[in-house]
Amino acid sequence: MKERYSLIDAIRGLAVVNMVLYHFLFDVYILQGFNVGWRSIPGVHIWQQCICWTFILVSGLSWHLGSHRLRNGLIINGCGLLVTVVTLIAEPDEAIWCGVLTLLGCSLLLATAMKPLLEKIPAIPGALVSFVISLLTRDVQIRWLSFLGEDLYRLPDALYQTNWLTIFGFPRADFYSSDYFPIFPWFFLYLTGLFAGRLILKKPTDVLYRKIPVLDWIGRHSLWIYMIHQPVAMVVAMGVAWIAGRWC
Repeated sequence: MKERYSLIDAIRGLAVVNMVLYHFLFDVYILQGFNVGWRSIPGVHIWQQCICWTFILVSGLSWHLGSHRLRNGLIINGCGLLVTVVTLIAEPDEAIWCGVLTLLGCSLLLATAMKPLLEKIPAIPGALVSFVISLLTRDVQIRWLSFLGEDLYRLPDALYQTNWLTIFGFPRADFYSSDYFPIFPWFFLYLTGLFAGRLILKKPTDVLYRKIPVLDWIGRHSLWIYMIHQPVAMVVAMGVAWIAGRWC
């Protein structure tokens, strides 16, 4: 059996630890009402983006390592759908539509379908172009192609009139999701990781096999931890709110 690249697992595991802590604080501050403006604090937004970027880039890199890609893509999409159903029942005002699991599942399937094309694209140009496209389409949700904060082109209003294009990054004005990761721009960040992975894994160094206790185990079980952590975090947050209400 081929030895795993433990460092990649550990990086994913570190992102999982940060994600669990972020969601616990989200439940305390937002769902329990301790500080409803917490999410808009600049440092919190940067933290959240770092978690997301790490997950997506590592997932793109790991495309080269997986087998049964079709099956795995369908499983991850199924988990994303389950998250939508559970959040819709438990917290309708904070329901998750087109969340990060849906993005990762769709990205896995899209990259697999595009494999013949992607293999023809050199790794370095592919990574650079994909990353630039992810930057250009970062603001499509608010109807702009932009670059580094400068608006370049306003997209047609017709793209934002139907729910069917929501998953691509063109939501209607009344759309809301507490966790929204559409194809644009995030699939292209996934492709950035995929192309970068081709370079990194072409001649893997010993450092990739380096194990970091606990974190690499967490990284290997990231999907199942993701699926169970939020209900646990919500229960703990409710306990914190009950204690605070009783003693404060």
